[in-house]
Amino acid sequence: MISDYRISRTVTPAASLALVTLDQVKAALGIPAADTSQDASLQAQIASVSQAINRYLDRIVPQQMYRDQFRYLSNCNYPGEPLQLRQYPIAVDGNGDPLASITEDGVAVDPAYYEADTDRGLLYRLDGADPYGWAGALIIVDYTAGYLPIPEDIQAAALDWVAARYHSQGRDPALRSETIPDILTQVYAGESGAGTAGGAIPAAARNLLEPYRLYSL
Repeated sequence: MISDYRISRTVTPAASLALVTLDQVKAALGIPAADTSQDASLQAQIASVSQAINRYLDRIVPQQMYRDQFRYLSNCNYPGEPLQLRQYPIAVDGNGDPLASITEDGVAVDPAYYEADTDRGLLYRLDGADPYGWAGALIIVDYTAGYLPIPEDIQAAALDWVAARYHSQGRDPALRSETIPDILTQVYAGESGAGTAGGAIPAAARNLLEPYRLYSL
């Protein structure tokens, strides 16, 4: 492909981009469900952490509908070279078929003439059973991508991060550890033994999220 570009836009947004619910967060923090005194603050933390995780993974986790538009000045796509969609995984219907429709220069592509790596958001053009190359100056893909429901390990990472931020409130963000007994020992950011601040992604959460960081081709 020569001199190409891709424009991606959301067609139907999710009702919410939050990765966890307020009830899940309150349960994780040991806050009674009937206690609503911190709800606004917790909702803000949920929104902030959810946005940060989407940014860290370089994708939107909740399921939404998208349109990716690929335009070429000179299309010399090699056989077997896929289109890389901006969002993934591609959702599938009850038969396991991808929820996607594709046009090449305004002509609909028969689903029998492409196959999808749904987990990675890759679309491969076929000529019968053989690999083929995508053609046309304008290729448009309408598709549904993301997770529904949100995977449990992503939710666990979000809860860990929200909890870290919650417990760090009111503390010096540069202070990493503090020891009392023989007077006081404090460790600040940049010093040996420094840990993770509440505002940064906790190591445990990062480990849970790492398998979902799939880098585009």
